[in-house]
Amino acid sequence: MSHKFPLKRRGSVIPRSRAAEQGISLVELMVAIAVGLIVILIATTIYMEGLRNFGFRTSQSENLGNSRYTLATLENEFTKAGYRRDPTQSMDEAFPADAAALPNGCQFARGEAININGSDLCIRYQPRDDSEKDCAGSAAGIAGLKPYEAPPAPALGAGLFVERYKVAGNALVCQAGSQAAGGEEVAAGVQGVFFEFGVGKGSDSFAMRQVEAFKSGALAAGDVIRSLRYSVLLASSAQRVTGGVESTVCARWEAAGGAGASCDASKGQLYQLSSGSLTLRNLMP
Repeated sequence: MSHKFPLKRRGSVIPRSRAAEQGISLVELMVAIAVGLIVILIATTIYMEGLRNFGFRTSQSENLGNSRYTLATLENEFTKAGYRRDPTQSMDEAFPADAAALPNGCQFARGEAININGSDLCIRYQPRDDSEKDCAGSAAGIAGLKPYEAPPAPALGAGLFVERYKVAGNALVCQAGSQAAGGEEVAAGVQGVFFEFGVGKGSDSFAMRQVEAFKSGALAAGDVIRSLRYSVLLASSAQRVTGGVESTVCARWEAAGGAGASCDASKGQLYQLSSGSLTLRNLMP
């Protein structure tokens, strides 16, 4: 039994059915696009939230590090105030009066080792040895003196260092006695420093020394600074890292006595308030 099959011409194409030629529908395309957009939106949200959280944590770490360094610097530097190479030498002899203001703007009365210059703080002290330098790197000028020997005529560059501490350019700056302008940055990220002074009477450099009261601002005649309490406001270098979260730091800074203009929450910077206290050991018993 023979079968006959239709012959196919060489090179001919068998036509496809209509069902085989159909693609995805418009509805399917729109659903796919919507799902893709949702995935992208979720991924973008997660990325942006992670980026904001990273910026917040980085700024927090920056403030914490700057806070520790600033407090350590204040304690290390201000404890030098009133240091004498010969501890038996009277304050009046070790720290003579300045006839005029020094180049950095500091001026001291006889026997005075720390005072206020506007919102800044000035200190003076004798160098421990000839290798010690002030914050500008200036020499002590006591190469010919023996250990514990007092300088015969204490003066700037001749056995006496004078330093002025201030806030400038978002940093704590030390301006040496020979510097008429500028200064050396000693701690970064500092927006402001507010001091309270523990004072006592100082009619005699050998008299009983004690803290009788704490004051801020200008002091009365006869008041001698014996100790310090300070609040330090720090701000992150990055802005727009708070994500609109409200903070109480600026309110607490103003309540502590700090200037309100130095704390501006509208920039989105992360602020931190730190505080400390210090007894000036060279000016106390």
